[in-house]
Amino acid sequence: MYVTIYGRKIHFKKLGKGLPIIFIHGWGGDLYSLHKLAKIASSQYTCYLLDLPGFGKSDQPPPHWGIEGYARLIEDFIKIENINKPDYFGHSFGGEIGIYIASRCPDRINRLILCGSAFKRSNKISKMAKMVQKLPLSLQTFVDMVKPILKTPYYRIFHRESDILNFTHLEKNLRKILTQDMTMEVFRIKAETLILWGEEDTYTPVLWAYELEKNIANSKLYVFPGFGHALPLLKPDLVWEKIKTFLSA
Repeated sequence: MYVTIYGRKIHFKKLGKGLPIIFIHGWGGDLYSLHKLAKIASSQYTCYLLDLPGFGKSDQPPPHWGIEGYARLIEDFIKIENINKPDYFGHSFGGEIGIYIASRCPDRINRLILCGSAFKRSNKISKMAKMVQKLPLSLQTFVDMVKPILKTPYYRIFHRESDILNFTHLEKNLRKILTQDMTMEVFRIKAETLILWGEEDTYTPVLWAYELEKNIANSKLYVFPGFGHALPLLKPDLVWEKIKTFLSA
């Protein structure tokens, strides 16, 4: 199914019956990343999954969008689909969006579930950018001219796992998102919050999970030993058991 928001087609899927839950995937994923988890949940709940703009079958976002752009789209999706205060599950970047919504627009969602959520960002510029800044102005101009040609080979050699290389169409969005730190936003969250984390997560370290538990007033944490960042994709049954207990409390 599709819905049009801000003139852009957004691909989404609806499963099951019962109280509503929205499942939001991480950067580089799509609605099928969390489909197995939502499928299990759909035996008791109405589950909504969507492709964030720029991923899956949804249209591209405007280049100026950061976290707030994605968050407002989800808020409008909730309103357009007439979803009454859904519970919210966010994995990785999806969790970061959930933090923004829960802290800035708490009336939009009910309970919050964060799984391997990104939220800590740095405003530091790269070593390469610092080197360029030290060059004479004429050389900086030359670097700006050849940058589009050299960028892809540079990332393939020095940053093979970079999301900038893998999602070049979202480079401006990603660069903005990487400067938007949500550390202080978590203190504003009043919703009941469940924090789920893989102990071996190398993308969002488990220390972040303990920080979230400490700083979100009404929160509970469960760490899964032996699992990494892809926890909800690989072990949806284990993740759902913790979610079900949380939602039933």
